[in-house]
Amino acid sequence: MADTRVTFIQRVISALLGAGVVFSLGYFGGTTGLGVVCTLAVLLAVREYSRMLWLHWSIPAASTYCYWLICAVLFYMLCKFPSAAALSFALASVGHMVLSLWLARGRVANDQLLVSIALGLFGLIYCVLFPAYALRLCLLEDGGQWFFFLLIVVFFGDTFAYFGGRWLGRSKLMPDVSPNKTWEGALAGLLGSAGAGTLFLCSVFQELAWPQVLLFCIFCSVVAQTGDLLMSLVKRVAQVKDSGHIMPGHGGILDRLDGIFIACPLVYAFAWWMRPF
Repeated sequence: MADTRVTFIQRVISALLGAGVVFSLGYFGGTTGLGVVCTLAVLLAVREYSRMLWLHWSIPAASTYCYWLICAVLFYMLCKFPSAAALSFALASVGHMVLSLWLARGRVANDQLLVSIALGLFGLIYCVLFPAYALRLCLLEDGGQWFFFLLIVVFFGDTFAYFGGRWLGRSKLMPDVSPNKTWEGALAGLLGSAGAGTLFLCSVFQELAWPQVLLFCIFCSVVAQTGDLLMSLVKRVAQVKDSGHIMPGHGGILDRLDGIFIACPLVYAFAWWMRPF
C-alpha cells in the first residue's frame, strides 16, 4: 500500500513538472519553445525505443547509433521540407534496412534480424513521422492553441482512464497486451477527453461547432488509447515493463507520450479541416 502511494505521488509530481516545463517553453518561447519540446521528445523517444528493443537481442551498437542518426535526420527533413516528406521517409527506410542487414550480418539470428528491421520501420513511423506533425501543428496559424488542444485531449483521457480504472475497473480490456487496463477505465478516458477537449477548443475558437469537436475528441481518445496499447505490445515483445526511467512514476518518454505521438497527425488533419489555412 505504501509503495502504491509513493508511486502515485511520483506520478503526480512528474506530471506537474512536465506540464510546467511544456507550458513555460510554449508561453515564453512561442513556436520556437514548442519546437524544442517536440525535438527533445522525439530524440528521447528514439533513444528509448532502440535501447528497449535491440539491446535485448544483442543488436550491434553500430546499428543502434546509425538508427539514431537516421531518425534525427528524418525528423529534421520532415520538419524542414514537408513537401518532400514521402521521399524523406522512403530514403530513411532504405537506409535503415540496408545498414541493419550489413551491420548485423553473421551476428544475429535470421528471425531476430528480420523482426528488428520490421520493428525499426515501426519506430520510424511511431517515434519520428507521427510526432513530426506536432511541430508542423505549431507552425499553423494559432498553432500554439492547437498544440495545447492535442495535449489536453490525450492527457485528460489518460488521467480519467487511470483513476477510472483504479476506482471502477472490473472488466479487463486486453489482458494479453496490457493487464491493468479495463473497459471502465477506457470509458472514463473517453469522457475525460471529450469533456476537456471540447471545452478548451470551443472556448478558444468560439466559431467552431461543438458537436463536431465533441465527436473528434471521442475519436481521438480512442486512437490515443489504441496507441497506448500498441506501445504496451512493443514492451511485451521487448520483455520490459517500462520504456525508460526518465519520469518517476510513469517510466519513460514513450510510456507518457505514446498516445500523444499517434494522435499528432490526427489533430493536425482536424486543424486543417476545421480552420483551413
